[in-house]
Amino acid sequence: MTRPDFRAAIVPFWLRLSTLAALGLLFATALSLSKGEAQGWTFYLTTPEIVFEILVRLVFAGLAGIGAATLCAAALAPFLWKFAASRERIIRWAMRVGVIAVVFLDAMYAVRVLLASWGIALDRDIATVLLIGEVVVCAAVLLVPQARRKIAVSADGWLQERTARRIMIAILAGGVGLSAAEFAFSKTLPTGKSAPSAARPKSNILLVTFDALSAEDMSIYGQTRETTPNIDAFARTGTVFRNYYSISTFTGSSVATMLTGVYPSQHHVYHLMGRIRPEYAGQSLPYQMQAAGYATGAFISNWAAYYIAENLRTAYNILPEPTFQKGVVRWLWAATGPLHQHTGLGNRTDEYQDLTALWNPLAGLPVNLNLQFPAAESFAEARKIVDQLPEGYFLWVHVMTPHGPYHPGAAERGRFISDDELRTFEFEETDSMVHPVPSRYEPKDQGRVDQRRLAYDEFLLTADRAFGAFMTDLETRGRLRNTTVIVSADHGESFEGGIYQHGGRFLTRPVLHIPLIIRTPHQQEGRSVAFVADQTALAPTILELAGQKKPAWMTGQSLAKWLTGDRTGEGEGLAFNQYLEINSIFKPPQHGSASVIDGQYQYVVVLASQNGGLRPMGEAQIWNVDRTSEYPEKAKALREALALRFPDIVRRTR
Repeated sequence: MTRPDFRAAIVPFWLRLSTLAALGLLFATALSLSKGEAQGWTFYLTTPEIVFEILVRLVFAGLAGIGAATLCAAALAPFLWKFAASRERIIRWAMRVGVIAVVFLDAMYAVRVLLASWGIALDRDIATVLLIGEVVVCAAVLLVPQARRKIAVSADGWLQERTARRIMIAILAGGVGLSAAEFAFSKTLPTGKSAPSAARPKSNILLVTFDALSAEDMSIYGQTRETTPNIDAFARTGTVFRNYYSISTFTGSSVATMLTGVYPSQHHVYHLMGRIRPEYAGQSLPYQMQAAGYATGAFISNWAAYYIAENLRTAYNILPEPTFQKGVVRWLWAATGPLHQHTGLGNRTDEYQDLTALWNPLAGLPVNLNLQFPAAESFAEARKIVDQLPEGYFLWVHVMTPHGPYHPGAAERGRFISDDELRTFEFEETDSMVHPVPSRYEPKDQGRVDQRRLAYDEFLLTADRAFGAFMTDLETRGRLRNTTVIVSADHGESFEGGIYQHGGRFLTRPVLHIPLIIRTPHQQEGRSVAFVADQTALAPTILELAGQKKPAWMTGQSLAKWLTGDRTGEGEGLAFNQYLEINSIFKPPQHGSASVIDGQYQYVVVLASQNGGLRPMGEAQIWNVDRTSEYPEKAKALREALALRFPDIVRRTR
């Protein structure tokens, strides 16, 4: 056998096998898109962007099929080389096995898509039974020679050499064309310009936010367990805002408000995959700080928050993309970079989420593995950025801890819950539809929720320890001189009142009540402020501390005056909240909820029905409490305030 003979055999085999694998993955991808993902895109992507995202996934599927077939062909190549006399038989059997495998794998996936379309959720037991049934059916069919032959030759028309070559050329041309188009679009995006070093301010602002940090689990806010000793120490010479609230129940909307100072109904980030509207993005907080001469940087360890902030990347001098999941996903994301460039078109958040959702189940990894970014690593990366930024910097550090799943560090394990007990639920999925504890739970589940709260509090201790080490390091090296440090969160976390963790429309107090602690340079005594405010106040406050005026379009008011000890109007103030995730950004919101908090009461309106309910703040952890009949005048006044703030989504009472 000569090398030309071998090449003449292996190349057509590789071509046919690649076409088979690509067609199988293209079919599965089309099924995946049909089960609702593409429809979900209509809520936050334009039609051209939807077409773009479909093309990205189809091209990726085709290229992935070619890659998988190449590995298979490479594995068989030594046998084809050694057993020249049997080469044609090996190729024929390999193709038959490949066709049968692709047909049955696609059929199995189609069954799951069909069940999902009928609203049938597959828990672990049902999925196991279904898999066994599918294997038995597959084996039974293959035992029938006529059926086996029909399946084996079912793709012959597509696998003719000329047809296969055309399909391969189309896939490769699609990949090159899509990559070139993305590159061209990326060059049309505006680039930010840093102010000259002479214009740098002499002060720094450091913003540290923790993901899913409820004020009510912090010892500085009254938690009886000592969960935040380092933050407590920091707060002793800072100003603690006791009644500060997130504007929503999940990261997407909250982060967008932190960056813009306006509510979700204004910036239109209703979804985890959302993007800030252009008219606000170009004038957002980091752009304002950069224009004021600050060197800007951020390290954001929540992938959803990062990709929202990344749309403003030209406003940052330093914005590294974290490795949210190490291993194969990291390599795949880098290797497929040409298919998800920074174009301003499509949605990189969706693309990253789909990649992890595809790979992790195949690899037997937790779906939520990309949520597990250690606090110590976040602060280590933040130290690197601090060292690169000159004096006169604005740095935002977003720490994933204590967001679930709750994995306390070795130093914290066993503090509030035994390690053996923690291990029984430590690795459960936090975002699975088949959750051991549903997001809205029944009273009978309170014991299990209490266990998870103890694990959360230990994990919070881990975050607090990393924060303390970070602050000590900066202080020791003189990097905190002339620095205002702000500690806050994107949203809270609930373990009571029938609501577990966060997200959803119920807007209960533990999910909304978050910390805000500000320590200015040279502050020597601690202050406590009862003024009620929400996250729209953060950007205006930072701008005032930077000596800048807030833009007229920013809804919130600055809280800077409270840092001087001014007590005027301390009993006043309102916080507003919205949950709009089930709406399209292209239509007026009609679903979800909105609420207003005055410090003593919360009034919540369900948008679809316009029905409202009054919760005393002492009971606002309970999702279905309503005291309107007992305090009708208070309910009427708060509803009026809510309707005045959001006239397009909340009707006034008659």
